[in-house]
Amino acid sequence: MRLHRLTITAFGSFPGTETVDFDALGEAGLFLIHGPTGAGKTTVLDAVCYALYGQVPGQRNDARSLRCDHAPPGRGPKVELEATVRGRRLRLTRSPSWQRPKQRGEGMVEEKAKVLLEELSPQGEWTFLSGRIDEAGDLVGGLLGMNAAQFQQVAMLPQGEFAKFLRADGELRHALLERLFSVKVFGQVEKWLADHRTRTWRDQEELAKGVASVADRMRGAAGDGLLEEVPDDDDDQEAWARSLLDAAGRRAAQEETAAAMSGSALRAARDELDAGRALADRKRRHAEALARQAHLDAAAEERADLDVLLADAARAGRVLPLLQRAEQRAEAETKAALLAAESMSRVLPLCPAGDDDLAALERERRDEIARLGGLRAEEERRAALLGEIGEIDADLIRLAGREAATTELLAALPDRLREAERRHTAARQAEAALPAAEQAHEAATRTRAAVHRRDTLTTALLTATTTLHSSLTTLPRPPLPPEATLSAPYGGLPAGASRTPQDGEAPRALRERLLGWERAVRDELAGLEALRGDEARVRELGEEIGALAAGYEELTQREAAARAALADLPVRLAEATARLDDLRARTAAVPAAEAARDAARHLLEAAELRDSLVPEAEAAEHARLAATDTAQDLREHLLTARQARIDGMAAELARTLVPGEPCAVCGSTDHPRPAEEQAFAPEEEAEAELRHQDAQEARQAAESHAAVLADRLREATDRAADATAAEAAATLADAELRLAELAGAAEHESALAEEAARAQADLEEARERAAESAGAIAEAAAALAGARSELERLTARLESARGEDVSLPERRDRLTAEAALLSDAAEAAGRVAELIVTLAEARAAVPDPELTAEAAEEAVRAAEAEPSRLRALAADAAEAGALAERLAAQRTAAEEEGRRTAGELAAARARRDRSTAEADRLGALIDEARGEDPSLAARLDRLAAEAALLRDAAEAAGLARTAATEAAAARAEAGEAAAEAGFGGLEEVRAAVRPAAELEELTERLRALDAESAAVAALLADPELRAAAEAPDPDLPALTERHDAAERVHAACSSRRDQARDRHDRLTAMAAELTGSLALWRPARERHRLARRLAELTGGTSADNTLDMRLSSYVLGERLRQVVDAANERLDHMSGGRYLLQYDVRKTAGSRKRSGGGLGLRILDGWTGVDRDPATLSGGESFVTSLALALGLADVVSAEAGGAEIGTLFVDEGFGTLDDDTLDGVLDILDGLRDGGRAVGLVSHVAELRTRIPTQLVVTKSRTGSRLTPITT
Repeated sequence: MRLHRLTITAFGSFPGTETVDFDALGEAGLFLIHGPTGAGKTTVLDAVCYALYGQVPGQRNDARSLRCDHAPPGRGPKVELEATVRGRRLRLTRSPSWQRPKQRGEGMVEEKAKVLLEELSPQGEWTFLSGRIDEAGDLVGGLLGMNAAQFQQVAMLPQGEFAKFLRADGELRHALLERLFSVKVFGQVEKWLADHRTRTWRDQEELAKGVASVADRMRGAAGDGLLEEVPDDDDDQEAWARSLLDAAGRRAAQEETAAAMSGSALRAARDELDAGRALADRKRRHAEALARQAHLDAAAEERADLDVLLADAARAGRVLPLLQRAEQRAEAETKAALLAAESMSRVLPLCPAGDDDLAALERERRDEIARLGGLRAEEERRAALLGEIGEIDADLIRLAGREAATTELLAALPDRLREAERRHTAARQAEAALPAAEQAHEAATRTRAAVHRRDTLTTALLTATTTLHSSLTTLPRPPLPPEATLSAPYGGLPAGASRTPQDGEAPRALRERLLGWERAVRDELAGLEALRGDEARVRELGEEIGALAAGYEELTQREAAARAALADLPVRLAEATARLDDLRARTAAVPAAEAARDAARHLLEAAELRDSLVPEAEAAEHARLAATDTAQDLREHLLTARQARIDGMAAELARTLVPGEPCAVCGSTDHPRPAEEQAFAPEEEAEAELRHQDAQEARQAAESHAAVLADRLREATDRAADATAAEAAATLADAELRLAELAGAAEHESALAEEAARAQADLEEARERAAESAGAIAEAAAALAGARSELERLTARLESARGEDVSLPERRDRLTAEAALLSDAAEAAGRVAELIVTLAEARAAVPDPELTAEAAEEAVRAAEAEPSRLRALAADAAEAGALAERLAAQRTAAEEEGRRTAGELAAARARRDRSTAEADRLGALIDEARGEDPSLAARLDRLAAEAALLRDAAEAAGLARTAATEAAAARAEAGEAAAEAGFGGLEEVRAAVRPAAELEELTERLRALDAESAAVAALLADPELRAAAEAPDPDLPALTERHDAAERVHAACSSRRDQARDRHDRLTAMAAELTGSLALWRPARERHRLARRLAELTGGTSADNTLDMRLSSYVLGERLRQVVDAANERLDHMSGGRYLLQYDVRKTAGSRKRSGGGLGLRILDGWTGVDRDPATLSGGESFVTSLALALGLADVVSAEAGGAEIGTLFVDEGFGTLDDDTLDGVLDILDGLRDGGRAVGLVSHVAELRTRIPTQLVVTKSRTGSRLTPITT
């Protein structure tokens, strides 16, 4: 990655737009970024990092805003960076979030962070890549091959952090290295093993609890008796369970024997008791048989009566059907007469005097019904008008309520509006007073910040003087004695004195000397830098010569192949053209073949349709005949149903007859032969009529379908002519075969045309290739000769330039390291000088020199109360104003609502008046038509009812006459049958008749008497019962007592046996469960032991881990070892061969943690041969060692990340602590970093570096912000 241009706007310390041309600064390879403390040197590095990753290094990334406070209110912060990464020229434009003034009104609004990523195309135009923050970050990180933390360590070497890293304990080193190197997987292994150890411990604890639970349940099931026999054994619980199970088995066997003995005694007692009970039962049955025999003797007379009653009932049963028929006819006669009389009584008021023509009266009423039916529509319209009037009345009530609510609201709104306006006025007054209170608070805050800056700078100056001393001691040739350099600014004060110097001239003079020395080294490096292009060109020429030779050989082979192809292509083209012409002549007959195929297909369709329609037409004709027969049959059924309804009217009259009461038709109280019930339902006639109508419709549909099919058949016959379907199919097959042959030939036409075209194109292409190959071979030969000549010339120039060094890169590394040391020392001296001046300015900014930080903080707290109170009042301004506006709008809306409601009330009243007038008119018309009836519908209903009564009366009179004739005939037939059966009359027959239930009861009684007599005789003849009657009575109480006692003994034994058996079964199941639980627990215990050992081993707490080193620390330790090796390559040169870093696997000094090994660092002093703690190094020695460590870490991280080569590198501060010789060594190392075209920027305020590094980026500060000024040679 190489930086080209950086543009900063309103960012950090820079209020305007500043541009940095890194291409111009990097031409010399080494450039200096210097300026006074706080001017914004580090801001330049922050801008580069923010442009790439959207964040700044360290704690500065946590700042609330990155915008410059000196920038105008409307100018937003922006950083634009152009850089080349892996050969791609990118331009990144980022804007952090910031508060900008609102475009309308007062106040601020947040502007979100933005990004624009572009790439320079080969045509020289910028093309858009992304506008998303996450997507741009992923793309940049992927190209660089490292994250922001790694980039900050590799490309921006922060010396302060590496000085801390040098002196830190193992945990702090672990934290830093973990950010730079990917050891996440090893840390996850440590955590997983620790978590796995906890999980396995929980698992085995749960399983151990399960084992203990089963053992406790076994103890509870065994009871105290068995536990006394078998003591507990925690070491071998399985053996204990087996012993307990054996004891339970022995106890169960003992109880089984006792239960068997008690069972035998119980069975003997039960046998004696059963024998006594059987004897007592036989004696009881014999006594009961004697009692039943006596009862049968007393019932002999009852049995004779039953025989007589059953014989009379049998004779009467033969006459009963005729008797019932005569009664039914008489009942029907009575009902018919009654129905006729009742019908006549209902129609008498309707008949005028002397007019008994009921049919004529019915016709008069039917005519009047037809005339009045036309007025029903007017009556319905009047009912609708009355309903509409009711709805209008409801609307009038609703509108009146709404009008009252609106009036009430208008009366209450003025008071609420005045209160809202009062609140709004108070809030605006608070807003006006708020700026003054905030200004007072801001003044107190600025004073507190000035006091804090004064105290911070005092401490920083003491630290900077220590760093300057350390830097000077690391230089190989100090420009001045350290005592003279440091004593002048302090005026002879001892180190650590509370007073601070006021004059920075001595450190500035020292800085200028260091810078002059560095410039001399840089000049030599600049001369060597110009040869980087030649080195790269030499490498490129080697690759080009190989590629040119291979290309020359390939071109020769391609030319030979092209000439061989050129000889065969003309013959192939002629053959393809001849085949194509022949095919096109054959395919010209395709249209005629298609026409013949279509004619054959139409003929086949007509023949097939004709053949399929013949059976369909025949079936349709049969269906038509069947539908006609069905319709005729259903018509005859309808006529039969109507006749059955007429015949059933007499039976309906007969059902209403009551014995002893007069008939409604004839008036007689005797009903000898009522009409019989006919099997007819009134709905049968309607059903028959519906079925007849359906049959008629089906007949018509069948006739229509048959006619349609006949027409289609005639049309298909005409189209098919005399051809059969088989003949038409054969004709179609022949036509399709001919067409398929022609179509198959036509399909090959396009392929043959393409083949001829390809042959022509191949011929032309072969001719072009042959011509191109000849020219390319000549050009390749010339290029190969030129490359070999240039390689010889450049190799001779580079051999002359490397001098006595092994190679040019080694010479550059040596000079770069010397320049870096000089730059660090000059930067340290410049920082001391800047801090002296800056401290004086900070003291001047404090109003009271005696003011302490505590007093300033107390003043800020006192000034915070009033703005808070005013803000609380001002916060109500918007709400109160909005409330007043809402109330005013509500009043306007209420007034409009009142006007609208009044209009709706007037319209509703007018509509009600119109509807009422129309309803009154229609009511008068209907009243005239209804006469004396309450309504027109009532008059129509009355007329319909009178017509129905007249029709029913005529039908009832005819039925009554028929019923009287049938009743007389039935009575005569029943009297003759009674005389033949031996009865004196029909009354005797009725008396002899018994209901079926009574006959069944009498018969059953007779059978029961016979069965009882037979059963009693059998019992009295039983020899066992006679013997039992003669035997003595058994002593049942004594036998029962002996049986109960034996049963109690056996129950107790059985209970003990069951308990012992159940205990043994439960212990058996629990023993198996215990075995299973132990089988699960033992492997879990072993897994936990293994997991604990592995977790302790990888966590550094195991006794086997003698180094107390975590796994991740071990991996990071190997990375640290690589860092130390890379750092020593530069530290040996910068320290004059005195110091080397050593990687120590032991714990860091002072570490009290159990696992703290693996990341120790020691310093090997080559002069004494003793290794030292890094904390014992002086300031300059610490800087040199930290720089070497930072450079080594940058090399290892870059190689580890696999990222792009860093073409622009920054080293931040620390040079002021070096002497001249050490500074020279450091600058030599830094100058060596320029190998491969790398540009190195030193960030320092050391004055000496300004003389040694001519290319500079000067940062100047003022009360209005900082500016950037480039100085190039």
